[in-house]
Amino acid sequence: MSNKSKFHCEFRDCNCIKFIHRKDKLCYICRHSYIWHSKTPKPPTDEYLSFCSSRKMAHTPIYTSISPIQIAIFVPEAEISYEVETIDESRYCSDVILLPI
Repeated sequence: MSNKSKFHCEFRDCNCIKFIHRKDKLCYICRHSYIWHSKTPKPPTDEYLSFCSSRKMAHTPIYTSISPIQIAIFVPEAEISYEVETIDESRYCSDVILLPI
């Protein structure tokens, strides 16, 4: 077993919050093996907050509704153009110089 401490037990609905080592590698509290105990602590829950509020509304979740989202698939449509553009050859240089190889 490693020297790192183990935290809450993850075996079914076990309520053990910390592994306490016995000689037979079982927990002194729940008698589950050390492999069932987590390496990391549980995240804070509503019962254990970083601050305690006496207001009931601070612990009550607020549910909001979202209006339905309309999804449409965009299909681009291009107009067919049968016109052939004429190329003005005077705009381009007629001399082509080849580079030496």
